[in-house]
Amino acid sequence: MSAQDAKQAAIPETVPTLPSRPADQAEENFPKISLREKLSYSVGDIGSNVVYAPATTFVLFYLTNIAGIGAAVAGTILLVGQLLNGVTDLLVGVFIDKTKTRWGKTRPWILVTAIPMGLSLVLLFSVPSGFSETGKIAWAFIMYALLMAVFFTASNIAYSALLAVLTPSPKTRVTLTTFRFFMALLTTLIVSSITLPLIQTLGNDQHAWTSLTSIYGIIAAVTLLIVFFGTKERVVTAATAADAEPEQPLGTRLKNLFHNRYFVLAGLLFIAFYLLSGLAQGSGVYYATNILGDASLFSILSIATILPSLIGISFMPAIMGRYGKRPIFLIGLGIMLIGSLLPLFGPHSFELILISQLIRGVGQIPLTAGLFAIVADVVDYSEWKHGVRSDGLIYSAAIFGQKVGGGFGAAAVGWLLSWGAYDAKVVHQSAAANQAIFGAYIYLPIALIVVVGIIVYFFRIEQYTPQVQAFLRKKREQTQAAS
Repeated sequence: MSAQDAKQAAIPETVPTLPSRPADQAEENFPKISLREKLSYSVGDIGSNVVYAPATTFVLFYLTNIAGIGAAVAGTILLVGQLLNGVTDLLVGVFIDKTKTRWGKTRPWILVTAIPMGLSLVLLFSVPSGFSETGKIAWAFIMYALLMAVFFTASNIAYSALLAVLTPSPKTRVTLTTFRFFMALLTTLIVSSITLPLIQTLGNDQHAWTSLTSIYGIIAAVTLLIVFFGTKERVVTAATAADAEPEQPLGTRLKNLFHNRYFVLAGLLFIAFYLLSGLAQGSGVYYATNILGDASLFSILSIATILPSLIGISFMPAIMGRYGKRPIFLIGLGIMLIGSLLPLFGPHSFELILISQLIRGVGQIPLTAGLFAIVADVVDYSEWKHGVRSDGLIYSAAIFGQKVGGGFGAAAVGWLLSWGAYDAKVVHQSAAANQAIFGAYIYLPIALIVVVGIIVYFFRIEQYTPQVQAFLRKKREQTQAAS
């Protein structure tokens, strides 16, 4: 029996119940990350979200109301563009795992995609008005695919995978995730709040969208360059250490990953959660405009949803460090469900919708803070179980779930609007169109919160934390002794 087979046989079928606080993981032995580097890492989510927020929240509205593309076609463009990630995510994940440079394996990808990603955002929101309908559709599809399936994919997978190679410390990973998502939330809050008012100020036309997204594109490029120059990869793994162990064939790695229940559950969790987010983001501006009667209210609702997370996210590392991620996730989802049920009692009341969004915002704090941290847990668990570390592949699956979920969410909004005969040229929509907006903004999110809760319930990876960390610590010591 090989050493790997022996290790596999030693994995217990059942694991004893652990105390609420994880076992000592020798945090003092892990390399320290300076505040400067934490900030340099976290500003990457400014760059990512100054692109991702408009490309998910406003792109459907832009395509239907400015570019003049039908809702169903626009929604399908977003979905097909995201489904292309099924190919590009896998390829990028494999390429990252094979990358070996003096800067590491993730940071070079952040460097080379920074400027192209910003430029493709501008082009997406610059559909030529003189094009025919077919030409507009082709332009929108090509630019959306370039942005989301190529440049954002490569940049965001690399940026997300960077977390696992910055430090081996689970506690520091949660802290870094908190830092990055604070920036993500702040950026999303600002972009969601100021975009429509600025568009109105700039003339509410094509030139306004091109001008504003140009500013967003520059911000994205600059902040991602800060990530490259301000961080350092420290975790030396089998993928990066010369001759550390034989490279496992891609087919075997994929087979092992898809036999890893936590890899599968993490992918499903990302799809379901971001489908929920995509529905809320894509339908929010239509709900404010057509149900509440004032598009400017969307900015207030966005603040109500995001502000609680912006305030509460800093408490999550300590809370999750004590009680674990899974139980806190479940509590948060229960709060989200309560908030999502409130609009059923007064869907036309702005005050009730505002309270609903505040409660939902409180409930989503744990998932916002810890979602990407559990992917790092899956990376470690996979290395322990199968002997090969696959940061790029596993994070590519997470990003794939994020974008496919968001793509399906935006597409579902477009399809529902088309089913309800939504007409961007009229002031008052039909009853069927309004029902479609209700479905996208209220009914479907309630069902999806339940689905996310079921997935989280079965996500019990933290029971393996002591064994995984002991294995990885021993492996690091052996690697350092051999170097």
